[in-house]
Amino acid sequence: MKQRTSLLFSISVLLLLPGTIQAQDKRQPVIDMHLHSQTSIWADQRFCFPQPCEGLPSMVNDPDELRPAALAAMEKYNVVLAVVSGERDEVLSWTDGAEDKFMTGIAIWRPDEISYTELKGLLESGRVQVLGELALQYEAIPIDDPSVDPMLALAHELDIPVHVHVAGLGGSPDFPIHLGNPLRIAKVLGKYPGLRIYIENASWPFLEEVTSLMYQYPSVYVDISTILHLTPRTVALRYLKSLIDNGLGKRVMYGSDQMIWPEVIGENIEMIEAADFLTEEQKRDILYNNAARFLRLSNEQIAVHHRN
Repeated sequence: MKQRTSLLFSISVLLLLPGTIQAQDKRQPVIDMHLHSQTSIWADQRFCFPQPCEGLPSMVNDPDELRPAALAAMEKYNVVLAVVSGERDEVLSWTDGAEDKFMTGIAIWRPDEISYTELKGLLESGRVQVLGELALQYEAIPIDDPSVDPMLALAHELDIPVHVHVAGLGGSPDFPIHLGNPLRIAKVLGKYPGLRIYIENASWPFLEEVTSLMYQYPSVYVDISTILHLTPRTVALRYLKSLIDNGLGKRVMYGSDQMIWPEVIGENIEMIEAADFLTEEQKRDILYNNAARFLRLSNEQIAVHHRN
């Protein structure tokens, strides 16, 4: 009896030690597969769909405040790694001094805006680690257009992940929705088998098409991002649930699609955490495990992320 009382007393003292409760409440690590360094643009409101609607203002009102606010949100929600894309110099500036928190992508709107030699140098040197976001759809260039082949062939050769915008959500009346059919990626994978592609926003609203694509090509993953904060919550969660019900829970990854609204980093994480149709294992898969597998993080990297 004395031994039991002593043990209980020891546990009670341990729980009262400074930092113990905080350690218990510490969030599990998160990987954000879709974040932007958008300091070159600014807007007062957040877009939303369907319109007419009124977007919420950003929590920051100065472009210089964006990066510190995003880093603060990452710290608060224990986002241990984020794939950040944007213009080359902008991205490299964003990651400067915080390289352990970021993997660098490069936003490409047209294949002719960067030379093959320059792109190869950036990828081979490791200065850029993800090809994308490829925002070609905004320029009415489909992912299977021959002009895109050299970039995709290079990513295949170097085993570089590719982040592609193939979806029905663009925010402009001139946006070519019909080019968002993800089945176009099947033609790409026919040329470059095993190419690691992840599709922005799970190719919403092309649920059947992206499901068919993912059934046939195991190297295809998706991020669930933009619709979490731009469409009605019921729409976003119903789409996510459909992906889970279709057996794709091991290939769905979290993304904030933070552009100029750092608050969406936490909002999107909380929405996934609160989804009552997800098991705890499925939540951890979406928020960390699937991305760690897709990015081929080492056991050492994963261990560090879980120690932070």
